[in-house]
Amino acid sequence: MDKKLSVLMLALAGMFLLSSCNNDDDDDELVGNWVRVSDLDGKPRSNASAFVVNGKGYLTGGYDGEYYYNDLWSYDPDANSWTQKADFPGVKRSSAVGFATTSFGYVGTGYDGLNKLKDFYKYDPTSNSWSQIQDFPGTERYAALAFGVGNKGFVGTGYDGSELKDFYKYDESTSAWTNIVSLGGAKRRDGAAFVINGIAYVGFGTNNGSLVSDFWAFDPSAETWTRKADTSNDDDTQNRSSPAAFAANGLGYVSTGSVSGVSNTTWEYSPYTDDWTERTNFQGSSRESAVAFSFETYGYVLTGNSGSSYFDDIWVFHPTEADNDDD
Repeated sequence: MDKKLSVLMLALAGMFLLSSCNNDDDDDELVGNWVRVSDLDGKPRSNASAFVVNGKGYLTGGYDGEYYYNDLWSYDPDANSWTQKADFPGVKRSSAVGFATTSFGYVGTGYDGLNKLKDFYKYDPTSNSWSQIQDFPGTERYAALAFGVGNKGFVGTGYDGSELKDFYKYDESTSAWTNIVSLGGAKRRDGAAFVINGIAYVGFGTNNGSLVSDFWAFDPSAETWTRKADTSNDDDTQNRSSPAAFAANGLGYVSTGSVSGVSNTTWEYSPYTDDWTERTNFQGSSRESAVAFSFETYGYVLTGNSGSSYFDDIWVFHPTEADNDDD
């Protein structure tokens, strides 16, 4: 072969390999952009409770290493502003659950520094008022999880001295609780849940100090659980406790939490492919015990703690945008 032709072919091969490596690097870039918005007007805290009603996010309760809280704050994503509302009427607490139906928010269970709790309250955003409802029928507990679908709320798992997996339904039309089928997998505390198209997805958390990996879909109409792809199928560090979870654009997201220490990684779940994909890391400080809001196309992660540091910042996640460190 002609010497010049050989040199040219080697050069072209090198250019091809370089181009291929660059394309792989581009493919490896994570999708999603985090933007910091208006900090919580209240005190920094972790283990608060949150819910969304009529396009507004609500946060109450929590703990800052010294004090427990019962103040209620409302976040308007359109105005990017906070407004203080009527205080939560129960004892100040942390690690309670919050869920929303079509018209109302609900908060209950938790821990007040001495006692595990089971009392429950309804918030009416129209009148800015709270009313006590029937106590949660399970054992007193904290670090449970909850979600709302239509005019029903669902509460389960948590810790009452040991980890739990029982589940209960609150029917707003009858103002009554009912014991329903338990979560199909491991008992857990400090798990996560999000709702996509009327189906709830539940996972994460710890059992006897070990991270769990089983992940489940719950159909509220049939009250049945179906096991989905484990959360450790892609990366063992995907498993975590005390994460922030939300749904946006028909996909589920889990971010922050505790792995072997506080984390800032973000994972996306697709119910269409039953698969997890890593997305852009949360851009605030790594933390656990944060809460989340979601408003159709965006999710918000706020508060939480890392050791003795407590946070009041709030970050919005744009799932389809490229990461931009300048915004």
